[in-house]
Amino acid sequence: MICGCLSNRSDKTSWPSLKRTFIGENVFQKGSISADIHEYFCCLPDISQKYTEEKWCYLPDALLLRIFTHLDMEDLSRMSRVCKQWYRVSLDANFWRSIDFSLCKRKRIRDITVICLVSRVSSSSIAHIDLSGPTCSRITNISLFHIARQCPKLRKLYISNSNRVTSTGIEMIARHCPYIEVLGLSKCPMILNRGLGFVVRRSKMLCELDVSGCVWVTDGVLVEISQQCRYLTYLNIEGCKKVSDTGLISLANFCSSLKHINLRNTKQITNDGMQQFLSKLPDLEGLEIGLVRKGRGTAAMLNIVATHCTNLTFFDYQDCVPTAVEDVLCQIAEQCQGLRYLGVRHQRETLPNNLVLSLTERCPSLLKIDASLRFYI
Repeated sequence: MICGCLSNRSDKTSWPSLKRTFIGENVFQKGSISADIHEYFCCLPDISQKYTEEKWCYLPDALLLRIFTHLDMEDLSRMSRVCKQWYRVSLDANFWRSIDFSLCKRKRIRDITVICLVSRVSSSSIAHIDLSGPTCSRITNISLFHIARQCPKLRKLYISNSNRVTSTGIEMIARHCPYIEVLGLSKCPMILNRGLGFVVRRSKMLCELDVSGCVWVTDGVLVEISQQCRYLTYLNIEGCKKVSDTGLISLANFCSSLKHINLRNTKQITNDGMQQFLSKLPDLEGLEIGLVRKGRGTAAMLNIVATHCTNLTFFDYQDCVPTAVEDVLCQIAEQCQGLRYLGVRHQRETLPNNLVLSLTERCPSLLKIDASLRFYI
């Protein structure tokens, strides 16, 4: 585990095997780094061939720092076990400004891993922690308590797919990390309205909030978000089935800075609510909607988007049942000349080729059209 990799001990492994294990596969592929190391080795005093490989122990800290910047977090943690010098260099604050556990695929991340890491490195420099990976599902409030106390300058925190993180842990983060700007709480069902309300009241600098899959999000939470988070630019409430037109209209009235919103699988939002919301946010740049209605309801919703969202650069739309909306999609492409991404998907069929060609002709700025059968629920 990573926490065990940061132990300050000397390894008796030979230098040739260390070079092959830790350096050869990761750094020697890069020509500039290899050239610098070779030039430095040539300047060292000549020693016998038997100890040629031990020239690695003569590397200065500055050169080791440059090498270590090309390693990911797991490899960097292993490097700290080689010797005392590498252990000291691996704890440089520049390596730990961002701690991304989502990329760890070999072992499950537990509380002891997070606690050991944030307590050993220069925690005051940690600004980004990502606990959203599949190996982070066992993280509990204990990790959040230590993060809150050890990382006062934290600005970004991502947590997902954890049923062990509750409102208490999130409240601790909001109480001790006043500079938090990005907060991802995707699919954390144990976070209640009380915890979310406390977070938005204390986090005045919040710019991005992801509460998708949090089943306790209601209109009351959206009202508090709209009143407290004046700098909010991104909001994801996908799957929040208790949200209705009331909360959506409150966002439109007070969050004029909102640029991107995800409304997929919010079944209580009607066409009238969407019209009032979009009419008050003409500068909206990103919109994701998932419709469960059929026929005229689907076409009417897309007509509202075409009428009010002329500044869209990102639009993702999905429907449970394929409906005849080709004309409306072409109208959206004509109205939104700055559109760069268009996602249109159904459960059963993809877009015909002639429609894709028509969309690209009407909107030359389109860079990607996602017409796959991937369907979000």
